[in-house]
Amino acid sequence: MKQRAILGMVAAAVLGMSAIATPAKAAPTAPVIEIQAGDDGFSAPASHTSGTTSFRVDTTATGDLGSIIGLVRLRPGATPASFADHLGKVFSDDPDVAVPAGRALMAEAELLGGAESQPGRSTSFTTTLRPGTYYLLDYLDFETQTPAGPEALRKLTVKRERHEGRAPAPGAVVGMSRTPSGPRFHLPARVRAGAPLLVTNRLDQVNEAIFVPVRPGTTTADLQKFFEGVQNGEWGEPPFAGAPLGTPPLSPGRTLLLQTPLKPGRYAVITWVIDLTDGVRLGAKGMHSLIDVT
Repeated sequence: MKQRAILGMVAAAVLGMSAIATPAKAAPTAPVIEIQAGDDGFSAPASHTSGTTSFRVDTTATGDLGSIIGLVRLRPGATPASFADHLGKVFSDDPDVAVPAGRALMAEAELLGGAESQPGRSTSFTTTLRPGTYYLLDYLDFETQTPAGPEALRKLTVKRERHEGRAPAPGAVVGMSRTPSGPRFHLPARVRAGAPLLVTNRLDQVNEAIFVPVRPGTTTADLQKFFEGVQNGEWGEPPFAGAPLGTPPLSPGRTLLLQTPLKPGRYAVITWVIDLTDGVRLGAKGMHSLIDVT
């Protein structure tokens, strides 16, 4: 209970919420914005009040990746057209295209994470909304070049009117940072199924946290070999054994609370994002971990 209380206070601090109070004085659960996604796009409200808010993503998408819904806020002077152009280029296989585009994205927008969801397995994320203009998007529209332009961004106007609400207390923290050995995830070896996860990006660039079931006996060496092969254009048999769930990229210093329906089993925590210093995938530099969900 003491550890849970500490994690709750950490969540309150990083999400900009009031500290969690005694049960009699506790604020209501954060309101939920429902997002319905599928192969033909997604629907979401056009406006909401400010404050701690959860987004729940349900999808009927038929692809292996489900739907990957993200939330962004453009910096002053940035335009949806410029952001959409750079986001499309980030997925290029040419690092001379992808790296400058990724750096431009960081300069013109705050990426606030989101949710990768699968049919029948809705995923939620909680963050603090401040008054202003935000945009929701499905990253797969840009990755697959359907094509996707500024019209693929759904505006979300956050009103000055403020609601009360709090995020659930997290069950564990998933951190990201650069270490002397390279970029790494920091997380416990075991988490409880269904426990909310506090995901925080302490890297100097955008990054994501994706949870994928792995085949029995998979080791970190297997993950490293796979990502090194991907980096070299040699897609060998992946060690994965199920559909991915998690959060798309967060900007440096950003945090969200992720609620994803992980079933008991062994998972890899991975990222497909490239290092914006040289274009090498962070996974090929050792940014992956194994975790047991119980």
